[in-house]
Amino acid sequence: MKIYQTVIIVYCVLALAACGATTTATVSPAATLNNFVEASKNKDVEMMKKLLSKGSMEAVEKVAVAKNTTVDKILVNNVSASLKEMPETRNEKIEGDTASIEVKNKIVDSYETIPFVKEDGIWKVALDKFMQNMSAKQPPMPAAAPVSPMNGEADKPAVNK
Repeated sequence: MKIYQTVIIVYCVLALAACGATTTATVSPAATLNNFVEASKNKDVEMMKKLLSKGSMEAVEKVAVAKNTTVDKILVNNVSASLKEMPETRNEKIEGDTASIEVKNKIVDSYETIPFVKEDGIWKVALDKFMQNMSAKQPPMPAAAPVSPMNGEADKPAVNK
């Protein structure tokens, strides 16, 4: 499960990288997304951090600890190295201090909804919420068959002969 979450974090960050003046991020989630993409292209880690929500930063920090690296290295190596252009977007929706934009995932040729939150008057990418949504959509893992201590094989139902 941790590997799956790491992949999701990396993908989300890849799909949403950033730059530009923070003041434009107050205008709309779309402006934040555009700024995030520009920051990624320019390897502007400080701007990327400013445009990620508090919850997102906590999630990226957990991945960094798990991988025994730094947040900066994750953002530069996984985001800036991969994101070369603004992804195709549609359906920006704003409801109070939350918002969403559908972003095209070119790998699977479908749209994924990226959430945003307004913190301190600035729209920020909410990767933590995206991860929660993706985890909820993931089918449950099948239970493993019990293993017999005698032979190390999965217990099989008795067959009547």
